[in-house]
Amino acid sequence: MIEYFIQILTAGIASFGFAVLYNVKGKRLIIPFVGGILSWTLYLILMFLNNEVLQCLFTTMFLALYTEIVARIVKTPTTTFLVPNIIILIPGGSLYYAISYAIRSDWLNFILKGKETIFIAAAIAAGIMIVSSSIKIIYKIKKIAL
Repeated sequence: MIEYFIQILTAGIASFGFAVLYNVKGKRLIIPFVGGILSWTLYLILMFLNNEVLQCLFTTMFLALYTEIVARIVKTPTTTFLVPNIIILIPGGSLYYAISYAIRSDWLNFILKGKETIFIAAAIAAGIMIVSSSIKIIYKIKKIAL
């Protein structure tokens, strides 16, 4: 249980740190910190799926929705909060192992890890696209209805 708490806190701190690197300032720094905590909590909850691609897809969709809402509240571009938060989901481990297998000429494992890395990256991109496209469609419908 404590290991999950440490992971969640570390995700928040990492998102906070990347927000500092991306020049998020002042009170707005709490937004990526909270986003990191919430998204990693959801990621851990979704472990029951036994599918890292789906975990990343659903977590990214949540994160994209969170950042869209918060960005509109504080009148800041969505990417200001999305980028520092999305970094914690990047499949660095599987990319590292894929390259490691390629260096050792273990082509079967390279292909397996490489495929996993590409699918996770695609899930992250798809999650962002689904939410941002849905938000744009909703706003266009609201604009037409008014």
